[in-house]
Amino acid sequence: MDRLAHKRQQILQQMELIQRMEYGSLQSETRPSKRNPAEDRGPYYKHQVWEKGENLTRRVPADEVEALALAIDGRKQFEKLAEEFIDTTVAMTRTESSPESKKNATKSKQPSKKKPPASSNNS
Repeated sequence: MDRLAHKRQQILQQMELIQRMEYGSLQSETRPSKRNPAEDRGPYYKHQVWEKGENLTRRVPADEVEALALAIDGRKQFEKLAEEFIDTTVAMTRTESSPESKKNATKSKQPSKKKPPASSNNS
C-alpha cells in the first residue's frame, strides 16, 4: 500500500506543476485566395469550446496560438493525471477494505449444526 500512497503523491506533484489550462480545442484552417485561387491564405486559427450547451468559436491571433495550445495541452495532461489519481485511490481503497489487509481479520464462523440442549420445564 505504501507504493500506492507514493504514486498518489507523485501524481499530485505533477498536477501542481501545471500552471495554465484552457478548455476546448484549437483548429487551424486555410482559405483559397480570391486574387490567386491557386494559393491558400492563412493559416487562421480558431478556438472552439462548449460552454452552457453551446459550441463557442473565437478567432485567435497568430501570436497567441502557442500559449493557447500549451494551455489546452495542460488541461488534457491534468485530466489524464486526475484519472490516474482516481484509479490509484480506488486501488488503495480496495486494498484497505479487503479482508487480507486487516490485521485482526477473523474468518466468520459457520453456524453450529448441533441442536441446542433441550430445556426441561420441571416446575
